[in-house]
Amino acid sequence: MKICPKCYESIGENLDECPLCKYHFTVVDNERFLKEKESEEHRIAQKMEDMRAKRARMRLTYFLVMISSELLPFMIGGAIAAFSKNIDLFFYSAIAGIVLGTVVLITGILNGAFRCPYCDIILIHNYGKHCTHCGKQLYY
Repeated sequence: MKICPKCYESIGENLDECPLCKYHFTVVDNERFLKEKESEEHRIAQKMEDMRAKRARMRLTYFLVMISSELLPFMIGGAIAAFSKNIDLFFYSAIAGIVLGTVVLITGILNGAFRCPYCDIILIHNYGKHCTHCGKQLYY
């Protein structure tokens, strides 16, 4: 929408004259409007790009933390159980790993690490390179 410089009303983009005050838009006014429109579109595109990059970093971080929080108790419990001949300790560490992994996964979902940057839908299933809801590409 264009803004009339005389009466400050919003009018259509392809009108050459303000319907209220009859101000006639010059070539300079039209060029200024196009520059403002392009800069606004560029700002929005840059903001979306930043959000997409932030979510990609969050997904990677939560994935690594989730894997390590599930595997580390298994490895430590297995090593201790092997040396102490106490099998119950391995089962307790397995339960701790499952609980920690679930907590990290829920935290990642709540913080938006597993959301589409375009439509903001939570991506729970194996979604691949494209969002299952809007179909846009998630990764490069």
